[in-house]
Amino acid sequence: MSDLEPVGGKDITNAGVRGVGATAGGLVLFFLRGLSSAFGGILGVGLGALSFVVGASSVGSHSKADKVGGSIAMGAGLVLALPGLARWLGGIPLVGGVLRVAAGLSTFAIGAGALGLVGYGVYNLVKFVKGIRSHRS
Repeated sequence: MSDLEPVGGKDITNAGVRGVGATAGGLVLFFLRGLSSAFGGILGVGLGALSFVVGASSVGSHSKADKVGGSIAMGAGLVLALPGLARWLGGIPLVGGVLRVAAGLSTFAIGAGALGLVGYGVYNLVKFVKGIRSHRS
């Protein structure tokens, strides 16, 4: 959205929706990242299992968008469950070590994804505000 080009109302609306959705999604990911290791990892395993089951039920759909969303939810469920599994199975020599490394990588990936979503959301909110201002004048 340049200051020299006229901006359509649909573009402004899309930027606002993307901004709010991405920012909210990023904040929820930060929250889930914190919960994944709460209560000795039980909550993370529970949230991960719930996400995996919901994703698995969507994969059987006929819609391509539902299949993609279900696959992403299944992957997110596994990533959310890793810190809890690492705490529970950390005493097993080889499995515990692999799970601890995987849990560290998953925690980093969730944090990086959340930060990226918040950044993308803020960027789109700024575009939205600029677009609204350009329509007023």
